[in-house]
Amino acid sequence: MKKLKRIVVAIDVFGKSNTVLKRALMVAKQNRTELFIVHAVQTPWLSIPSYFGAKEIVVDTEGIKKKINKKIKKLNLNAEVPCRVFVKEGNPDDIILYESKLLKAGMIIMGAQAKVKSRKNILGSTAQKVAHKSHLPVLIVKKSVKGSYQNIVAPTDFQMQSKQSIVFAKSICPSAKIKALHVYEPFYTTGIYTVGSYTLENFDIGQYNEAKKDSAEDNLKEFMQDVGIEKGKVIDGETDTKEALLKYIKKDPYDLVVVGSRGTAGFNALLGSVASFILREVPSDVLVYVPAD
Repeated sequence: MKKLKRIVVAIDVFGKSNTVLKRALMVAKQNRTELFIVHAVQTPWLSIPSYFGAKEIVVDTEGIKKKINKKIKKLNLNAEVPCRVFVKEGNPDDIILYESKLLKAGMIIMGAQAKVKSRKNILGSTAQKVAHKSHLPVLIVKKSVKGSYQNIVAPTDFQMQSKQSIVFAKSICPSAKIKALHVYEPFYTTGIYTVGSYTLENFDIGQYNEAKKDSAEDNLKEFMQDVGIEKGKVIDGETDTKEALLKYIKKDPYDLVVVGSRGTAGFNALLGSVASFILREVPSDVLVYVPAD
């Protein structure tokens, strides 16, 4: 695992950016890395030329930079974390992804950025796009910052990307306790069960589910040894594994949920359906792990 050296922080200075900045500064301080703070100004895709009598759209980039630097000065006491500010014009997701690539960052930190008042911590479209297309790990900040991450849960299907996500989380959050969480799918159908051309009568569903749970627990123990963590849990997925997973995560005060991307780097780094569900629905901060280029 490469040492984290640079972090791109995407903020909306006119929104609630302090929470994102606080979390970014905290992660940067723990990892002794520098921050590159990016604010994207989305201008209209078509502006009317001035010779038609309309005023040209002028973005006060210097004014926005000053506003951001003022926020940073209040939060970054004694200038402990090196920070650089960039204000760019364009689509926010394109700007964030481009700058992170250009700056050779090892991670992106951004807010959920939703503007829906009826639901708290709902994921905005920019955060969704960045998480789905990023070529490196993305931390989505949803909760107010009360301290460094201490209580982390990592849903796992025992695959390589899941292992890598936990190893990465351990490297950037060295003081945190990480619990691996696996949801197994039980079999609830009664009566005659048909698979292809085979028919199973008198199928012992209870025995089958117990065997499946035992197998999952054995796999979890091996998985925990591989990634070097001590806590793990296997839970019954009941009739909806995603909802069972969400219900379990919500009942404990987890600071962070860690998920691994199923894809490869770049625009093919699409998340699996469970990871996308977690990213969208959990109230906690979410770290989406994608192997950095």
